[in-house]
This record gives sequence, C-alpha cells and structure tokens, in this order.
Amino acid sequence: MTVEDRRIASLSGVVGTLLCLIALAMASMDVHAALTGWLAAFAFVSALPLGTLCLALTLRIIPGQWREMLQPQTDRVMLGLPVLIVLVLPILSGLPHIYPWAGGGAELSGFKAAYLTPAFFAVRTVAILCGASLLVIALRRQPSGRAALPVFGLIAFVLLHGVLSVDWLMSLDPEFHSSGFGLYILAGQVLTAFSAQVVFRLLGKRQEGQVRVLGPLLLTLLLLWAYVAFMQYFILWSGNLPPGVAWYRQRGEGGWAFVEYLIAASRLLPAFLLLFPPIRGSRRFLIALSSIVLVGSLLECAWLVLPPAGTGMGLATTSFGLALIGMLLLYPSAILLGTAVVEVKARRSA
Repeated sequence: MTVEDRRIASLSGVVGTLLCLIALAMASMDVHAALTGWLAAFAFVSALPLGTLCLALTLRIIPGQWREMLQPQTDRVMLGLPVLIVLVLPILSGLPHIYPWAGGGAELSGFKAAYLTPAFFAVRTVAILCGASLLVIALRRQPSGRAALPVFGLIAFVLLHGVLSVDWLMSLDPEFHSSGFGLYILAGQVLTAFSAQVVFRLLGKRQEGQVRVLGPLLLTLLLLWAYVAFMQYFILWSGNLPPGVAWYRQRGEGGWAFVEYLIAASRLLPAFLLLFPPIRGSRRFLIALSSIVLVGSLLECAWLVLPPAGTGMGLATTSFGLALIGMLLLYPSAILLGTAVVEVKARRSA
C-alpha cells in the first residue's frame, strides 16, 4: 500500500468514525429505530470480513487457479475482521431496544429463555468474533500446503457463523425458527464478499484469464444462494408454520414487497445472464453484474432487519444509511491497521 493509499484510508477512517458517531447520536431521538438501522448496516458490512474468511478457508482447501488469483486479496480483506468487535458494541449495549426478548416484550420458556439472555448473547458474539480474529492470524502464519487448520477451521466457522446469524438476525422475531437460516445468511455473506472482490479486482485490469475463472464462480455462488433461500421459503410455507408465515408476511407487505422483488431480481437476473458465455467472459459485464449483486445484498440486509422498526422507519432508514457509509469508510483503515500489525510481527520474527 502506497503512502497516498495510507493517507486516503486514514482520512476515510476519520470521516467514517464521524458518520458512525452521528448515527449513534440519533439514538437519542428513537433508540429502537436508530439501533435497528445500525444493525442493518452492521449485517451488510460484517459480510466483508466474515464472507472473505470463509472464502480464504475454502481457497486453502481446494487447489486451482482461483487460489493464486484470490488468496492475496482475501488475506488482506479479512485482516479488517477485528473492527467488527468495535462495531457490534452499540448493538450489545442496546439489546433491550432492538430485540423483544431482551426488553421483556416476548415471553420465552425452556431452552429458548435460557439461551436468549443479554449477557449470554454478548458473550457468544464477542467470543466468536475474537475466535474468528485469531483464526485469521493463524491462517496468515500457517505455511502454505497444510490443510488441517483450514479444514477444521471451516467446519468450526460454518457452525459458529450459524450461531451469529441466529443471534443477530433470526432472534429479531423470537417466535420465528428456520433450521436453514444460518446457511441462508452464510450463502449471502459469501456471495457479497466475493462480488466485492470481483469488482475491485477487475476495475482497471484486463486479464481475460481472471474473467474466465471469476464468472463461473459468481454463477455458482448465485445458484447456491437461490437454492438455500428458496428451500427455506418453500419448507416454511409448505409446512404452514404460523411463525414462519408471519415472518415472511411482515416482509412482503407494502413497500417491502417491492424490495423483495428487487432482491430476487438482483440474484436471478445476473445468474441467468451468466449462463451465456459472451457475458460470463466479459470483464465489463462481470463488474456490472457483481455491482448489481452488491446492491441486492444491501437491500436484503434492510429487508431482513428494518421491517420491525414500525413507525420509526424513517429514522431507522436514515441511521442505516449513515452507519453504512461510516462503516464502509472505516473498514479500509481497519485493513490498514491489520496489515501494519502483521508486518511488524513478521519483522520481529525474521
């Protein structure tokens, strides 16, 4: 990273921090709405390091041209993962204002009552994010060619990521339950991280070999997301389970129905177009389709989190926008800091 890049990242970090503080200051108006918007932004931004970590683990297990192409970039992006521990603190401090079960608005019993407690929620979140950060460090230090850590790390990551998905998003409605929800969120986060990698890798570069590899991979991840999302929807509706029906109905009424169609279009249209070799092999088309996928991911996070905001929807949407811009500006500084720490440790061990 050049000196100019470092200055830009530092300035972006300052601006991002200010925007995040503004978003937090809005909580004094309507705590529930402001923190709900923050959660929606956090759900999108967390896909960058978490989805990239999943990609990095997979790259180290499955050999091929995509490993040499993507590993240097994934290894840099996942260094920003520790910033999630800071960004999640407003959520942990405002649990009673976001989740009905934490604020006494939902009656729980048995295992669910013991599991959904604010203290246990906070411990799980911090422990898993710290563990993921340690996994990033271990992957960076591990010599190439060894698959034991990536294999066991990927198994643990998928299981623990499911815990985060249930805690952060599914527990917004404590009556809702879906055994496939964790895989649905994981598929979306990996798709988001990979689409971002495609956009930034192909901008300004014209290597046709990269396009031939990245296009089919993007199509594969789109089809995986479509399968997981549809199967969850199909199982809940075919079983006529009232909590599941109510969850989808809340997100399928009014303007959210239009957002739902946009999300589906942002996945299915690129997947359909990528079936055609001229489009799949075009650098410009691949950048455009990956950008559409990223917009769809942004809408999906809003669709998952914001509907319960109710009358505070305007403030929640504003908080979502400000927090999102702030977090995205702050993330490059987190990568810069992580890279600097890795370089210092490498020099000391040399």
